[in-house]
Amino acid sequence: MKIFKYALFAVGGLIVVIGAVLAYAAATFDPNQYKPQIVRAVKDKTQRTLKLDGEIKLSLFPSVGGRMGKATLSERASDKEFAGLEEMRIAVKLLPLLSRRVVVDAVEVKNLRADIVRFKDGKTNVDDLAGGGGKAAPAPRGAEAQFMIDIDHVLIENSALTFTDQSAGAKYALSKVNLKTGRIASGVPTNVELAFAAHSDTPRLDLETALKTRLTFDLEKQRYVLDGLDLNAKGTAAGFSNLVVSAKGDVDARPATKEFSASKLAVAVTGKQAGGDLNVKFALPKLNITKDKVSGDRITLDAAMSEAKSKLTAKVEIPAIEGTAKAFQAGQMTANLDMQQEGVTVKAKITSPLAGSVEMERIELAKLVATVNVNNPKLPKNRIAATINGAAQADFAKQTASLTFATRFDDSNISGRAGLAKFTPPFYTFDINIDQLDADRYLPKTDPKAKPEQPFDFSALKGLNATGSIKIGSLKAANLKASNVRIDVTKQKVEQAVKGKLGVMRDR
Repeated sequence: MKIFKYALFAVGGLIVVIGAVLAYAAATFDPNQYKPQIVRAVKDKTQRTLKLDGEIKLSLFPSVGGRMGKATLSERASDKEFAGLEEMRIAVKLLPLLSRRVVVDAVEVKNLRADIVRFKDGKTNVDDLAGGGGKAAPAPRGAEAQFMIDIDHVLIENSALTFTDQSAGAKYALSKVNLKTGRIASGVPTNVELAFAAHSDTPRLDLETALKTRLTFDLEKQRYVLDGLDLNAKGTAAGFSNLVVSAKGDVDARPATKEFSASKLAVAVTGKQAGGDLNVKFALPKLNITKDKVSGDRITLDAAMSEAKSKLTAKVEIPAIEGTAKAFQAGQMTANLDMQQEGVTVKAKITSPLAGSVEMERIELAKLVATVNVNNPKLPKNRIAATINGAAQADFAKQTASLTFATRFDDSNISGRAGLAKFTPPFYTFDINIDQLDADRYLPKTDPKAKPEQPFDFSALKGLNATGSIKIGSLKAANLKASNVRIDVTKQKVEQAVKGKLGVMRDR
Protein backbone atom coordinates (compact mmCIF):
# COMPACT_ATOMS: atom_id res chain seq x y z
CA MET A 1 0.00 0.00 0.00
CA LYS A 2 2.92 2.33 0.67
CA ILE A 3 3.96 2.19 -2.97
CA PHE A 4 0.58 3.61 -3.97
CA LYS A 5 0.93 6.26 -1.31
CA TYR A 6 4.36 7.29 -2.58
CA ALA A 7 3.14 7.17 -6.18
CA LEU A 8 0.28 9.49 -5.26
CA PHE A 9 2.70 11.91 -3.61
CA ALA A 10 4.94 11.76 -6.67
CA VAL A 11 2.09 12.49 -9.09
CA GLY A 12 0.83 15.27 -6.84
CA GLY A 13 4.28 16.79 -6.63
CA LEU A 14 4.69 16.56 -10.41
CA ILE A 15 1.39 18.37 -10.93
CA VAL A 16 2.45 21.14 -8.55
CA VAL A 17 5.77 21.55 -10.38
CA ILE A 18 4.10 21.57 -13.83
CA GLY A 19 1.53 24.03 -12.53
CA ALA A 20 4.28 26.32 -11.28
CA VAL A 21 6.07 26.14 -14.65
CA LEU A 22 2.86 26.92 -16.56
CA ALA A 23 2.01 29.76 -14.19
CA TYR A 24 5.50 31.22 -14.71
CA ALA A 25 5.14 30.87 -18.50
CA ALA A 26 1.79 32.64 -18.42
CA ALA A 27 3.26 35.41 -16.29
CA THR A 28 6.29 35.97 -18.51
CA PHE A 29 4.82 35.29 -21.97
CA ASP A 30 3.22 38.33 -23.63
CA PRO A 31 0.83 37.31 -26.48
CA ASN A 32 0.35 40.96 -27.43
CA GLN A 33 3.78 40.86 -29.09
CA TYR A 34 2.33 38.44 -31.66
CA LYS A 35 -0.69 40.54 -32.69
CA PRO A 36 0.74 41.37 -36.16
CA GLN A 37 1.37 37.67 -36.87
CA ILE A 38 -2.16 36.76 -35.72
CA VAL A 39 -3.72 39.48 -37.88
CA ARG A 40 -1.64 38.39 -40.89
CA ALA A 41 -2.57 34.72 -40.43
CA VAL A 42 -6.29 35.54 -40.29
CA LYS A 43 -5.97 37.70 -43.41
CA ASP A 44 -4.14 34.98 -45.34
CA LYS A 45 -6.56 32.23 -44.34
CA THR A 46 -9.93 34.02 -44.48
CA GLN A 47 -9.35 37.21 -46.52
CA ARG A 48 -10.83 39.09 -43.56
CA THR A 49 -9.27 41.89 -41.56
CA LEU A 50 -8.87 41.29 -37.83
CA LYS A 51 -8.25 44.27 -35.57
CA LEU A 52 -7.01 43.63 -32.03
CA ASP A 53 -7.25 47.00 -30.30
CA GLY A 54 -7.58 45.55 -26.81
CA GLU A 55 -5.09 43.72 -24.62
CA ILE A 56 -4.75 39.93 -24.66
CA LYS A 57 -4.09 38.03 -21.44
CA LEU A 58 -3.43 34.30 -21.13
CA SER A 59 -3.66 31.79 -18.30
CA LEU A 60 -2.29 28.24 -18.50
CA PHE A 61 -2.89 26.64 -15.09
CA PRO A 62 -5.12 25.41 -13.56
CA SER A 63 -7.24 26.67 -16.46
CA VAL A 64 -6.19 27.20 -20.06
CA GLY A 65 -7.81 30.36 -21.30
CA GLY A 66 -7.57 33.97 -22.12
CA ARG A 67 -9.13 37.38 -21.89
CA MET A 68 -9.30 39.58 -24.97
CA GLY A 69 -10.18 43.24 -25.18
CA LYS A 70 -11.72 45.19 -28.03
CA ALA A 71 -11.60 43.36 -31.38
CA THR A 72 -13.32 43.46 -34.78
CA LEU A 73 -13.48 41.18 -37.82
CA SER A 74 -14.35 42.42 -41.31
CA GLU A 75 -16.45 40.90 -44.06
CA ARG A 76 -14.60 38.68 -46.52
CA ALA A 77 -12.50 40.77 -48.95
CA SER A 78 -13.94 43.97 -47.51
CA ASP A 79 -13.26 46.59 -44.85
CA LYS A 80 -16.91 46.50 -43.71
CA GLU A 81 -17.27 45.21 -40.15
CA PHE A 82 -18.80 41.75 -39.81
CA ALA A 83 -18.46 41.21 -36.06
CA GLY A 84 -16.92 42.82 -33.03
CA LEU A 85 -16.78 42.79 -29.25
CA GLU A 86 -15.52 44.85 -26.34
CA GLU A 87 -14.31 42.04 -24.11
CA MET A 88 -14.31 38.23 -24.01
CA ARG A 89 -13.07 35.68 -21.50
CA ILE A 90 -12.94 31.91 -21.96
CA ALA A 91 -11.17 29.47 -19.65
CA VAL A 92 -10.98 25.66 -19.82
CA LYS A 93 -9.71 23.52 -16.95
CA LEU A 94 -6.60 21.60 -17.96
CA LEU A 95 -6.69 18.36 -15.96
CA PRO A 96 -10.22 17.18 -16.96
CA LEU A 97 -9.07 17.17 -20.62
CA LEU A 98 -6.96 14.13 -19.77
CA SER A 99 -10.18 12.21 -19.04
CA ARG A 100 -11.88 13.53 -22.21
CA ARG A 101 -14.00 16.04 -20.31
CA VAL A 102 -14.27 19.68 -21.33
CA VAL A 103 -14.78 21.67 -18.13
CA VAL A 104 -15.11 25.38 -18.85
CA ASP A 105 -14.61 27.85 -16.03
CA ALA A 106 -16.47 30.61 -17.80
CA VAL A 107 -17.70 32.02 -21.09
CA GLU A 108 -18.07 35.78 -20.75
CA VAL A 109 -18.71 38.22 -23.60
CA LYS A 110 -19.44 41.95 -23.49
CA ASN A 111 -20.89 44.07 -26.29
CA LEU A 112 -20.74 41.34 -28.92
CA ARG A 113 -22.19 42.34 -32.30
CA ALA A 114 -22.52 40.45 -35.59
CA ASP A 115 -24.20 41.06 -38.94
CA ILE A 116 -25.43 37.88 -40.69
CA VAL A 117 -26.53 38.08 -44.34
CA ARG A 118 -28.27 35.47 -46.49
CA PHE A 119 -27.76 36.34 -50.15
CA LYS A 120 -30.27 35.80 -52.95
CA ASP A 121 -28.44 32.62 -54.03
CA GLY A 122 -28.97 31.08 -50.60
CA LYS A 123 -25.37 31.45 -49.44
CA THR A 124 -24.43 33.45 -46.33
CA ASN A 125 -21.55 35.65 -45.29
CA VAL A 126 -20.43 33.06 -42.72
CA ASP A 127 -20.11 30.10 -45.10
CA ASP A 128 -16.35 30.60 -45.48
CA LEU A 129 -15.90 30.60 -41.69
CA ALA A 130 -17.85 27.33 -41.47
CA GLY A 131 -15.68 25.55 -44.01
CA GLY A 132 -17.18 26.93 -47.20
CA GLY A 133 -20.36 24.88 -46.94
CA GLY A 134 -18.58 21.64 -47.83
CA LYS A 135 -19.27 18.38 -46.07
CA ALA A 136 -17.11 17.85 -43.01
CA ALA A 137 -15.20 14.61 -42.66
CA PRO A 138 -17.02 12.20 -40.36
CA ALA A 139 -15.56 11.94 -36.89
CA PRO A 140 -14.43 8.53 -35.64
CA ARG A 141 -17.39 6.64 -34.24
CA GLY A 142 -17.74 7.29 -30.52
CA ALA A 143 -14.91 9.81 -30.40
CA GLU A 144 -17.10 12.88 -30.08
CA ALA A 145 -19.65 11.22 -27.85
CA GLN A 146 -17.01 10.45 -25.22
CA PHE A 147 -16.37 14.14 -24.59
CA MET A 148 -18.47 15.67 -21.83
CA ILE A 149 -19.03 19.42 -21.73
CA ASP A 150 -19.32 21.18 -18.38
CA ILE A 151 -19.48 25.00 -18.22
CA ASP A 152 -19.46 26.77 -14.88
CA HIS A 153 -21.43 29.74 -16.22
CA VAL A 154 -22.18 31.80 -19.33
CA LEU A 155 -22.48 35.58 -19.25
CA ILE A 156 -23.34 37.64 -22.35
CA GLU A 157 -23.89 41.35 -21.82
CA ASN A 158 -25.38 44.05 -24.06
CA SER A 159 -24.87 42.21 -27.34
CA ALA A 160 -26.54 42.58 -30.74
CA LEU A 161 -27.21 40.49 -33.83
CA THR A 162 -28.71 41.43 -37.20
CA PHE A 163 -29.92 39.03 -39.89
CA THR A 164 -30.63 40.23 -43.43
CA ASP A 165 -32.47 37.96 -45.87
CA GLN A 166 -31.94 39.49 -49.31
CA SER A 167 -34.23 37.04 -51.11
CA ALA A 168 -37.15 37.88 -48.79
CA GLY A 169 -36.29 41.57 -48.54
CA ALA A 170 -36.39 41.34 -44.74
CA LYS A 171 -34.05 42.44 -41.98
CA TYR A 172 -34.28 41.34 -38.35
CA ALA A 173 -32.30 42.73 -35.44
CA LEU A 174 -31.72 41.57 -31.88
CA SER A 175 -30.31 44.14 -29.47
CA LYS A 176 -29.81 44.46 -25.73
CA VAL A 177 -29.09 40.73 -25.62
CA ASN A 178 -28.25 39.66 -22.07
CA LEU A 179 -27.82 36.02 -21.06
CA LYS A 180 -26.88 34.71 -17.64
CA THR A 181 -26.72 31.04 -16.71
CA GLY A 182 -25.50 28.85 -13.93
CA ARG A 183 -23.62 25.62 -14.53
CA ILE A 184 -24.31 24.07 -17.95
CA ALA A 185 -23.87 20.30 -18.01
CA SER A 186 -25.95 17.35 -19.14
CA GLY A 187 -28.52 16.40 -16.51
CA VAL A 188 -27.70 19.36 -14.24
CA PRO A 189 -30.52 21.88 -13.55
CA THR A 190 -29.38 25.46 -14.10
CA ASN A 191 -31.01 28.86 -13.81
CA VAL A 192 -31.26 30.78 -17.08
CA GLU A 193 -32.08 34.46 -17.54
CA LEU A 194 -32.38 35.81 -21.08
CA ALA A 195 -33.49 39.24 -22.28
CA PHE A 196 -33.42 40.88 -25.70
CA ALA A 197 -35.16 43.39 -27.96
CA ALA A 198 -36.33 42.26 -31.42
CA HIS A 199 -36.90 44.66 -34.30
CA SER A 200 -38.00 44.41 -37.93
CA ASP A 201 -39.46 46.89 -40.42
CA THR A 202 -41.04 44.29 -42.72
CA PRO A 203 -42.96 42.75 -41.10
CA ARG A 204 -43.28 45.39 -38.37
CA LEU A 205 -41.85 44.06 -35.14
CA ASP A 206 -40.70 45.75 -31.93
CA LEU A 207 -40.67 43.43 -28.94
CA GLU A 208 -38.90 43.51 -25.58
CA THR A 209 -38.61 39.92 -24.34
CA ALA A 210 -37.51 38.46 -21.00
CA LEU A 211 -37.23 34.79 -20.08
CA LYS A 212 -36.50 33.10 -16.78
CA THR A 213 -36.49 29.35 -16.23
CA ARG A 214 -34.62 26.44 -14.68
CA LEU A 215 -33.21 24.41 -17.55
CA THR A 216 -32.20 20.76 -17.56
CA PHE A 217 -31.05 19.09 -20.77
CA ASP A 218 -29.65 15.77 -21.91
CA LEU A 219 -28.19 15.99 -25.42
CA GLU A 220 -27.66 12.24 -25.71
CA LYS A 221 -31.32 11.50 -24.94
CA GLN A 222 -32.52 14.75 -26.57
CA ARG A 223 -34.50 15.79 -23.52
CA TYR A 224 -35.15 19.40 -22.53
CA VAL A 225 -36.89 20.44 -19.31
CA LEU A 226 -38.04 23.97 -18.47
CA ASP A 227 -39.15 24.28 -14.85
CA GLY A 228 -40.78 27.48 -13.68
CA LEU A 229 -40.93 28.92 -17.19
CA ASP A 230 -41.65 32.65 -17.05
CA LEU A 231 -41.73 34.35 -20.45
CA ASN A 232 -42.82 37.95 -20.95
CA ALA A 233 -42.84 40.09 -24.09
CA LYS A 234 -44.28 43.49 -24.87
CA GLY A 235 -44.29 45.85 -27.83
CA THR A 236 -45.59 45.74 -31.41
CA ALA A 237 -46.10 42.69 -33.64
CA ALA A 238 -48.54 41.20 -36.17
CA GLY A 239 -50.34 44.51 -36.57
CA PHE A 240 -50.96 44.91 -32.84
CA SER A 241 -49.54 47.64 -30.61
CA ASN A 242 -49.31 47.62 -26.81
CA LEU A 243 -48.88 43.88 -27.17
CA VAL A 244 -48.31 41.98 -23.92
CA VAL A 245 -47.52 38.26 -24.02
CA SER A 246 -46.89 36.01 -21.03
CA ALA A 247 -46.32 32.27 -20.70
CA LYS A 248 -45.84 30.39 -17.45
CA GLY A 249 -45.61 26.73 -16.51
CA ASP A 250 -43.43 23.62 -16.61
CA VAL A 251 -42.46 21.86 -19.86
CA ASP A 252 -40.63 18.58 -20.55
CA ALA A 253 -39.92 17.84 -24.24
CA ARG A 254 -38.29 14.77 -25.82
CA PRO A 255 -38.49 15.41 -29.59
CA ALA A 256 -36.66 12.24 -30.65
CA THR A 257 -39.31 9.99 -29.08
CA LYS A 258 -42.25 12.41 -29.59
CA GLU A 259 -42.79 12.56 -25.83
CA PHE A 260 -43.99 15.70 -24.12
CA SER A 261 -45.39 16.81 -20.79
CA ALA A 262 -46.59 20.12 -19.43
CA SER A 263 -48.20 21.30 -16.22
CA LYS A 264 -49.74 24.56 -15.09
CA LEU A 265 -49.10 26.00 -18.56
CA ALA A 266 -50.87 29.34 -19.05
CA VAL A 267 -50.50 31.72 -21.99
CA ALA A 268 -52.06 35.19 -22.14
CA VAL A 269 -51.96 37.73 -24.99
CA THR A 270 -53.41 41.24 -25.02
CA GLY A 271 -52.97 44.00 -27.56
CA LYS A 272 -54.54 46.85 -29.48
CA GLN A 273 -55.14 47.53 -33.15
CA ALA A 274 -56.95 50.28 -35.06
CA GLY A 275 -60.30 50.63 -33.32
CA GLY A 276 -60.12 47.40 -31.34
CA ASP A 277 -58.46 45.07 -28.86
CA LEU A 278 -57.10 41.53 -28.68
CA ASN A 279 -57.45 39.29 -25.64
CA VAL A 280 -56.44 35.61 -25.64
CA LYS A 281 -56.09 33.16 -22.76
CA PHE A 282 -54.93 29.55 -23.07
CA ALA A 283 -54.78 27.09 -20.16
CA LEU A 284 -53.25 23.61 -20.10
CA PRO A 285 -53.34 22.36 -16.48
CA LYS A 286 -51.73 19.01 -17.24
CA LEU A 287 -50.73 16.99 -20.30
CA ASN A 288 -48.51 13.91 -20.40
CA ILE A 289 -47.53 12.15 -23.63
CA THR A 290 -45.26 9.09 -23.37
CA LYS A 291 -44.76 5.95 -25.45
CA ASP A 292 -47.15 4.02 -23.23
CA LYS A 293 -49.74 6.57 -22.16
CA VAL A 294 -51.40 9.84 -23.09
CA SER A 295 -53.34 11.71 -20.43
CA GLY A 296 -54.37 15.27 -19.77
CA ASP A 297 -56.82 17.54 -18.01
CA ARG A 298 -59.28 19.92 -19.62
CA ILE A 299 -57.76 22.37 -22.12
CA THR A 300 -59.39 25.78 -22.60
CA LEU A 301 -58.98 28.67 -25.01
CA ASP A 302 -60.76 32.04 -24.70
CA ALA A 303 -60.20 34.63 -27.40
CA ALA A 304 -61.76 37.99 -28.23
CA MET A 305 -60.83 40.40 -31.00
CA SER A 306 -62.55 43.65 -31.90
CA GLU A 307 -62.17 46.26 -34.62
CA ALA A 308 -63.94 49.54 -35.27
CA LYS A 309 -67.16 47.90 -36.54
CA SER A 310 -66.75 44.24 -35.67
CA LYS A 311 -66.18 41.88 -32.78
CA LEU A 312 -65.29 38.21 -32.63
CA THR A 313 -65.23 35.95 -29.58
CA ALA A 314 -64.32 32.28 -29.42
CA LYS A 315 -64.33 29.75 -26.60
CA VAL A 316 -62.89 26.28 -27.08
CA GLU A 317 -62.87 23.47 -24.53
CA ILE A 318 -61.32 20.01 -24.85
CA PRO A 319 -62.16 17.64 -21.97
CA ALA A 320 -59.77 15.15 -20.39
CA ILE A 321 -57.61 13.17 -22.83
CA GLU A 322 -56.80 9.48 -22.37
CA GLY A 323 -55.14 6.72 -24.37
CA THR A 324 -51.75 5.77 -25.77
CA ALA A 325 -49.34 7.31 -28.23
CA LYS A 326 -50.81 5.02 -30.89
CA ALA A 327 -54.39 6.11 -30.24
CA PHE A 328 -55.85 8.65 -27.82
CA GLN A 329 -59.31 10.12 -27.43
CA ALA A 330 -61.17 12.85 -25.58
CA GLY A 331 -64.81 13.53 -24.84
CA GLN A 332 -66.90 16.14 -26.60
CA MET A 333 -64.81 19.02 -27.88
CA THR A 334 -66.86 22.25 -27.85
CA ALA A 335 -66.26 25.52 -29.67
CA ASN A 336 -68.54 28.56 -29.40
CA LEU A 337 -68.12 31.42 -31.88
CA ASP A 338 -69.85 34.80 -31.83
CA MET A 339 -69.28 37.43 -34.52
CA GLN A 340 -70.83 40.89 -34.85
CA GLN A 341 -70.24 43.23 -37.77
CA GLU A 342 -72.29 46.28 -38.83
CA GLY A 343 -75.59 44.90 -37.55
CA VAL A 344 -74.93 41.34 -38.70
CA THR A 345 -74.57 38.66 -36.02
CA VAL A 346 -73.33 35.12 -36.48
CA LYS A 347 -73.44 32.56 -33.70
CA ALA A 348 -72.06 29.06 -34.10
CA LYS A 349 -71.51 26.06 -31.88
CA ILE A 350 -69.27 23.21 -32.97
CA THR A 351 -69.03 19.87 -31.18
CA SER A 352 -67.30 16.56 -31.85
CA PRO A 353 -65.46 13.79 -30.07
CA LEU A 354 -61.71 14.20 -30.53
CA ALA A 355 -59.30 11.37 -31.32
CA GLY A 356 -55.80 11.08 -32.70
CA SER A 357 -52.41 9.42 -32.78
CA VAL A 358 -49.13 10.87 -31.57
CA GLU A 359 -47.19 8.23 -33.53
CA MET A 360 -49.03 9.01 -36.78
CA GLU A 361 -49.19 12.77 -36.01
CA ARG A 362 -52.90 12.79 -36.75
CA ILE A 363 -56.04 14.39 -35.23
CA GLU A 364 -59.66 13.48 -36.07
CA LEU A 365 -63.09 15.00 -35.39
CA ALA A 366 -65.19 12.03 -36.47
CA LYS A 367 -68.71 13.32 -35.64
CA LEU A 368 -68.63 17.03 -36.30
CA VAL A 369 -71.87 18.94 -35.65
CA ALA A 370 -72.10 22.69 -36.22
CA THR A 371 -75.19 24.79 -35.54
CA VAL A 372 -75.09 28.19 -37.20
CA ASN A 373 -77.47 31.15 -36.75
CA VAL A 374 -77.19 34.32 -38.84
CA ASN A 375 -79.15 37.55 -38.37
CA ASN A 376 -78.85 40.21 -41.06
CA PRO A 377 -81.50 42.96 -41.23
CA LYS A 378 -80.49 43.76 -44.81
CA LEU A 379 -81.51 40.35 -46.14
CA PRO A 380 -85.06 39.43 -47.24
CA LYS A 381 -84.87 36.50 -44.83
CA ASN A 382 -83.53 38.03 -41.64
CA ARG A 383 -82.79 34.88 -39.67
CA ILE A 384 -80.91 31.99 -41.23
CA ALA A 385 -80.30 28.77 -39.30
CA ALA A 386 -78.60 25.55 -40.29
CA THR A 387 -77.13 22.41 -38.75
CA ILE A 388 -74.08 20.98 -40.47
CA ASN A 389 -72.89 17.40 -39.97
CA GLY A 390 -69.52 16.11 -41.05
CA ALA A 391 -66.04 14.95 -40.15
CA ALA A 392 -62.58 16.52 -40.16
CA GLN A 393 -59.03 15.29 -39.85
CA ALA A 394 -55.50 16.68 -40.03
CA ASP A 395 -52.39 14.68 -40.87
CA PHE A 396 -49.37 16.69 -39.75
CA ALA A 397 -46.88 14.11 -41.03
CA LYS A 398 -48.28 14.34 -44.57
CA GLN A 399 -49.17 18.04 -44.19
CA THR A 400 -52.77 17.50 -45.28
CA ALA A 401 -56.23 18.25 -43.86
CA SER A 402 -59.75 17.38 -44.99
CA LEU A 403 -63.36 18.17 -44.15
CA THR A 404 -66.56 16.48 -45.34
CA PHE A 405 -69.96 18.04 -44.61
CA ALA A 406 -73.68 17.87 -45.36
CA THR A 407 -76.64 20.06 -44.39
CA ARG A 408 -80.19 20.96 -45.33
CA PHE A 409 -80.58 24.69 -45.71
CA ASP A 410 -84.25 25.71 -46.20
CA ASP A 411 -85.10 23.86 -49.46
CA SER A 412 -81.47 23.20 -50.35
CA ASN A 413 -79.48 20.04 -49.72
CA ILE A 414 -75.79 20.89 -49.59
CA SER A 415 -72.87 18.47 -49.31
CA GLY A 416 -69.22 18.52 -50.15
CA ARG A 417 -65.63 18.34 -49.09
CA ALA A 418 -62.81 20.80 -48.53
CA GLY A 419 -59.22 20.46 -47.53
CA LEU A 420 -55.57 21.37 -47.68
CA ALA A 421 -53.40 19.38 -50.07
CA LYS A 422 -50.36 20.85 -48.32
CA PHE A 423 -49.81 23.27 -45.46
CA THR A 424 -46.83 25.30 -46.72
CA PRO A 425 -47.54 27.07 -48.95
CA PRO A 426 -51.24 26.35 -48.43
CA PHE A 427 -53.02 24.67 -51.36
CA TYR A 428 -56.80 24.56 -50.90
CA THR A 429 -59.19 22.07 -52.50
CA PHE A 430 -63.00 21.93 -52.44
CA ASP A 431 -65.98 20.27 -54.11
CA ILE A 432 -69.49 21.51 -53.21
CA ASN A 433 -72.81 20.08 -54.46
CA ILE A 434 -76.18 21.88 -54.10
CA ASP A 435 -79.38 20.33 -55.45
CA GLN A 436 -81.32 23.62 -55.62
CA LEU A 437 -80.75 27.18 -54.46
CA ASP A 438 -82.97 30.26 -54.39
CA ALA A 439 -80.31 32.94 -54.00
CA ASP A 440 -82.91 35.74 -54.03
CA ARG A 441 -83.91 34.70 -50.50
CA TYR A 442 -80.50 35.57 -49.16
CA LEU A 443 -79.40 38.55 -51.29
CA PRO A 444 -80.24 42.19 -50.45
CA LYS A 445 -82.98 43.70 -52.59
CA THR A 446 -81.76 45.90 -55.42
CA ASP A 447 -82.53 49.61 -55.16
CA PRO A 448 -83.60 50.93 -58.61
CA LYS A 449 -82.05 54.31 -57.76
CA ALA A 450 -78.77 52.78 -56.72
CA LYS A 451 -75.65 53.37 -58.74
CA PRO A 452 -74.72 50.73 -61.31
CA GLU A 453 -72.92 47.77 -59.78
CA GLN A 454 -69.17 48.02 -59.76
CA PRO A 455 -66.95 45.09 -60.73
CA PHE A 456 -66.15 42.72 -57.89
CA ASP A 457 -62.94 43.44 -56.02
CA PHE A 458 -60.97 40.18 -55.91
CA SER A 459 -57.77 41.71 -54.54
CA ALA A 460 -58.17 39.78 -51.28
CA LEU A 461 -57.65 36.56 -53.25
CA LYS A 462 -54.18 37.58 -54.42
CA GLY A 463 -51.74 34.72 -53.92
CA LEU A 464 -54.52 32.20 -53.20
CA ASN A 465 -53.62 28.72 -54.41
CA ALA A 466 -56.84 26.74 -54.79
CA THR A 467 -58.71 24.35 -57.03
CA GLY A 468 -62.27 23.07 -56.84
CA SER A 469 -65.80 23.25 -58.15
CA ILE A 470 -69.32 24.26 -57.11
CA LYS A 471 -72.24 22.40 -58.74
CA ILE A 472 -75.86 23.60 -58.49
CA GLY A 473 -78.68 21.51 -59.96
CA SER A 474 -81.23 24.34 -60.04
CA LEU A 475 -80.37 27.98 -59.41
CA LYS A 476 -82.59 31.05 -59.11
CA ALA A 477 -80.92 34.46 -58.90
CA ALA A 478 -82.21 37.94 -59.82
CA ASN A 479 -85.47 36.24 -60.92
CA LEU A 480 -83.51 34.24 -63.48
CA LYS A 481 -83.40 30.45 -63.46
CA ALA A 482 -80.60 28.15 -64.55
CA SER A 483 -79.94 24.44 -64.29
CA ASN A 484 -76.85 22.28 -64.06
CA VAL A 485 -74.67 25.22 -63.08
CA ARG A 486 -71.01 24.47 -62.50
CA ILE A 487 -68.31 26.88 -61.34
CA ASP A 488 -64.72 25.68 -61.58
CA VAL A 489 -61.97 27.47 -59.70
CA THR A 490 -58.29 27.12 -60.54
CA LYS A 491 -55.19 29.06 -59.58
CA GLN A 492 -55.13 30.61 -63.06
CA LYS A 493 -58.75 31.82 -62.77
CA VAL A 494 -58.06 33.33 -59.36
CA GLU A 495 -55.11 35.22 -60.83
CA GLN A 496 -57.29 36.46 -63.72
CA ALA A 497 -59.98 37.60 -61.27
CA VAL A 498 -57.46 39.54 -59.21
CA LYS A 499 -56.25 41.27 -62.38
CA GLY A 500 -59.86 42.05 -63.44
CA LYS A 501 -59.57 39.92 -66.58
CA LEU A 502 -62.02 37.19 -65.62
CA GLY A 503 -65.30 37.36 -67.50
CA VAL A 504 -68.68 36.05 -66.39
CA MET A 505 -68.63 32.34 -65.65
CA ARG A 506 -71.14 30.64 -67.92
CA ASP A 507 -73.31 27.64 -67.21
CA ARG A 508 -72.17 24.41 -68.70
